[in-house]
Amino acid sequence: MTMVMYVPASVTQSTVEEWRRALDDLPCLDFRLGAGSVVPHDCDAQVIKFHLVHDRYGGTPEVGKSQVLTNTRGDGSPALIVATPPFASGPEVTDPVELEGRTHFTFSHCLDEISRLNSIRPGAIARVLIHIEGLGLEEIGREPSIIGPRRALTQRTEHDSENLVPRPA
Repeated sequence: MTMVMYVPASVTQSTVEEWRRALDDLPCLDFRLGAGSVVPHDCDAQVIKFHLVHDRYGGTPEVGKSQVLTNTRGDGSPALIVATPPFASGPEVTDPVELEGRTHFTFSHCLDEISRLNSIRPGAIARVLIHIEGLGLEEIGREPSIIGPRRALTQRTEHDSENLVPRPA
């Protein structure tokens, strides 16, 4: 297994800088500045909110389940689209602790689905675009929108580091 590179991106420099400060100690991150149509040029996959994914790329949303779908539209997005897992309907969540838990859950499930695909098709996903505005994370505020993904990325990169297979010389 090789490490996946995660590509957090934003249209504003201040958001990129804020995320970089919060995540800079984690391996396998490549921060970018730009719109969602500009920054995915070398990414194999992109994490997108489930309702946009299923409207645009097909599949059927399942509560609590992330999915990887193939992009056959030729729309400038990467070849693989990772749908965030939908939550059961209910009241809007505004509590920061619950928002952090939801962002952690969302990212954990997306990263697990990427890892699952890579275990079946090694190297299928090497770079994953995480467009901050595209996921609505700039609106939530720093604590939940960065700490939840940070926890998920930390857990995933630690797991992947423990399971790395050295490449032959």
